[in-house]
Amino acid sequence: MAPECCLRNIGFLGVQRGIAERMIPIKIRATARGAADAGKVFWLRLRRSGWVSARAYAHYVLINAWLRVRNRLARRPRVECPCCGWRGYEFRTIDCGTFTVPSAECPHCRAHERHRMLHIYLLRACPTFMRLSGAALHFAPEQQVGVLIARNPGLKCLHTDYALDMIRSHRGTAFQCDMQHLALADNAVHAIFCLHVLEHVPDDRRGIAELRRVLHPDGAAYIMVPFMMGWAKTVEFGRPDPEIYDHYRGYSPLDFEERLTPFSYERIDPKDFLDPEEIRRYRVPPSQVIFRCVK
Repeated sequence: MAPECCLRNIGFLGVQRGIAERMIPIKIRATARGAADAGKVFWLRLRRSGWVSARAYAHYVLINAWLRVRNRLARRPRVECPCCGWRGYEFRTIDCGTFTVPSAECPHCRAHERHRMLHIYLLRACPTFMRLSGAALHFAPEQQVGVLIARNPGLKCLHTDYALDMIRSHRGTAFQCDMQHLALADNAVHAIFCLHVLEHVPDDRRGIAELRRVLHPDGAAYIMVPFMMGWAKTVEFGRPDPEIYDHYRGYSPLDFEERLTPFSYERIDPKDFLDPEEIRRYRVPPSQVIFRCVK
């Protein structure tokens, strides 16, 4: 190699080294800020909610820090997100106030277990979904569900939430509304997507009655709620619990279906359309249940 080429390469490497050396302090400062912020949240949770909440937050921070590294180093992916195609060692843990949920959130698209299950079910095991046409009512709109609704060109999606900030950024038709008093005519919509919303409604029975009222006789409502596995019965908190995302109640899997009696419904469990290897790969636990409700 000519001397001048060597000098150019040495110069280029020197520039790269200089950039890397300048980036290292930036990364260190960012890591230090993140650690400081986590420390503040830990002590805040300890003072306001006690040791159980603070310990859950510490576990959430530490396990996800370890997973970030482990996912980068994974040579043989163990899990896969059907919503975006990401593959890696493990999904992220989520923080639920006094406890954590492992293997829950995709690091790429942030899909949770409910999104992964609904995605596979609608596209593989629910042929009636693609035959629906008309208006689709999507509560507390999530991007992962919105993408699914868009797969059916016959559906026009209406986004709604009681909090204006939750729908302000959504394109298309969006309106602020209380599920207990829906500003829609009877039989107005052909599809309803209500995922992890009923636990935020003060009177969920009233909300379910409203869902049935606005659903078209030829339509279907897809309802999911977070279950407190091991609870013998549903517990009403009496007010929103800030430790659990302002839930009004914790649903037991043993008595929730009583609330769906206004509908005729079908219960869909993961094992109904996923084999054991898929349940493991997509990390869809038994706590995830889809209720397909019709009039």
